[in-house]
Amino acid sequence: DAMLDMRMLIFELHPPALQEAGLATALQARLTSVEARAGLRTEISVTGERELPLSIAEELFWIAVEALNNIVKHASARRATIALQFDDRSVCLEISDDGTGFDVAQAAASGGMGLRGIEERVQRLEGTLEVNSRLGEGTSLRVRAQA
Repeated sequence: DAMLDMRMLIFELHPPALQEAGLATALQARLTSVEARAGLRTEISVTGERELPLSIAEELFWIAVEALNNIVKHASARRATIALQFDDRSVCLEISDDGTGFDVAQAAASGGMGLRGIEERVQRLEGTLEVNSRLGEGTSLRVRAQA
């Protein structure tokens, strides 16, 4: 049991799909899992894909995981999309949903771990985070990092 627990912890830290196939493939696998578990329609689009340093890919992957967890837990969304855009110097990850939306300032002040964890990961990337949400209109989260 301890060995199985150790393997699961290692997987959680470094998902094999991320190293083997890259960020876009790992995100697609995660979306498929979320779709099956939550009945959420999902879609991913990728523009200009290229290999990223593993440390950047991991941070972006876990940001997406947290955002998707928040969508499933709180948004009552029917649809979620991920857009991943690469250019020569940066990568942009955008996650959107058609859920209930929320007050961003109130969520930040409430001390919840979801957005705070995302903000900490974006800081480690020395990137930027933009969260747009309107009650009844869904949410969009955009992260841009140099890569």
